[in-house]
Amino acid sequence: MDAPNFVENMASSLVDAGMQRMAARVFSAVLASPEGALTPSEIAAQLSVSAGAVSGAVGYLEQAGMIRRSHVPGSRHTLIGLGDDVWYEALTSRNAILERWLSIADDGLEELPDGGGAAERVTVMRDFFEFMIGELPTMLERWREERMRKHGH
Repeated sequence: MDAPNFVENMASSLVDAGMQRMAARVFSAVLASPEGALTPSEIAAQLSVSAGAVSGAVGYLEQAGMIRRSHVPGSRHTLIGLGDDVWYEALTSRNAILERWLSIADDGLEELPDGGGAAERVTVMRDFFEFMIGELPTMLERWREERMRKHGH
């Protein structure tokens, strides 16, 4: 088992941030693996869980853009791996969610009475998401530059 304390600590922090527990454990196991990729059966064995639990977690993580499923050449095995820059990719994919929340806030402001507490809260929400949508591309580009400087890729 690779870095069991790290895997469980990382998984716990992801659960605290709102991720499903099994998905957090699967992601953390792949993150801590030497090659950054494991087969579903390796994940199940490492975490002492069923193949079905791994399959459900992989589906969730794949939909969230946090892992990629590929096939081992010359084999029927599937490999569960991380993207090249998983944190960058995870934040980039969140832009659509931020835009949706901004749109919902705009729609809500048309319905809510002006000057009330609800309108003020939704205005702050709207302004926050508008700010994040504007800042996120610049921040992510700065990360790309920093990563290239520190890690060469």
